[in-house]
Amino acid sequence: MRSLVPVAALLGAAALALLLSSCYVAEQGARYLALRSKAVGAEKALSDPATSEATRDLLRRAGEARQFALGELGLRETRNYTSVVTLDADRLATVVQACAELSFDRYLWPYPVVGKLPYRGYFDPAEARAEAERLEKLGYDVIARPVDAFSTLGFLADPLFSFMSAYDEAEVADLVIHEMTHATVFLKGGPEVGQFNEEFATFVGREGALRYLARKYGALSPEVAAARVARKDAEAFSAFLRATAAELEAVYASEAEPSAKRLRKAEVIAARAEEFRKGYDASFAADRYRGFDMSKVNNAWLDLYRLYEGEPELYAEYCGKACGGDLRRMIEAMSRIASTKAGRADPKAAMRAELAALK
Repeated sequence: MRSLVPVAALLGAAALALLLSSCYVAEQGARYLALRSKAVGAEKALSDPATSEATRDLLRRAGEARQFALGELGLRETRNYTSVVTLDADRLATVVQACAELSFDRYLWPYPVVGKLPYRGYFDPAEARAEAERLEKLGYDVIARPVDAFSTLGFLADPLFSFMSAYDEAEVADLVIHEMTHATVFLKGGPEVGQFNEEFATFVGREGALRYLARKYGALSPEVAAARVARKDAEAFSAFLRATAAELEAVYASEAEPSAKRLRKAEVIAARAEEFRKGYDASFAADRYRGFDMSKVNNAWLDLYRLYEGEPELYAEYCGKACGGDLRRMIEAMSRIASTKAGRADPKAAMRAELAALK
């Protein structure tokens, strides 16, 4: 099973490496540029007899999703996803994220230009493991997970990678639209702003992918029905993890001693793992999440879903009530909010204020 969070947006390491001097940024940026140097334009790849049919199909599907994102959603015009890199790997990079042991306080890495972010990506998995081990020794809950794409926020043309040919059409569309959303609306700032960036791109990616499939095949098509089932399962999985985090937040907020909190944390996770196992068939339509070992989750795993999934109902409500269900209007509204002082400080608060004004 590939990463349970479909797409993760990393820092624009390659772009920043061109602008600033930083050991980490320069090193990771150089590696990304080395990968970028292998990119072949879509037109050239499609005309090359040596290009595999799987890669051809990926390029066609991504091209169609990209045109939908530009024409129907009004996402920013860039050269993203107009080339492909053949890569002998199942991932683009490995990302490290960490939280405190007895709270959901995130470990933040400082970056030039974009500020502090709650993740650090590495093209070499061994380097990611070393960073994870460093943080574990400091007492943090840590995860190191594979990701399939990131956005350089329009600084460079982000390519497709050959391993993406295994993704279904909904996943490809979600990936393309998610990352193009980052290139269109991306706020610099603290944890609240970073959470908005991820939640908004996740919402637009998923909703945009459904609308793309409906436009291509019809709203009642088997393709759309399958995508809705997959999305429902993904949302059920995310909701289960967020509810687990909510239980633990109550534990962490208590006046108990740290040792008692650790014990209760272990009890909550064990109980939730058993609940997940016993209730799986009633909650999920497919087997995608059946093999997930819920007993191994930690604060970093749970916070991953708090970061990316957060408050999907807020974005759905804003799209429906403030934008009449028009996703393009919502993207335009988020661009407007991002240009205001209040929006830059706390975009979700700005969204709530606009919703309250409608009542």
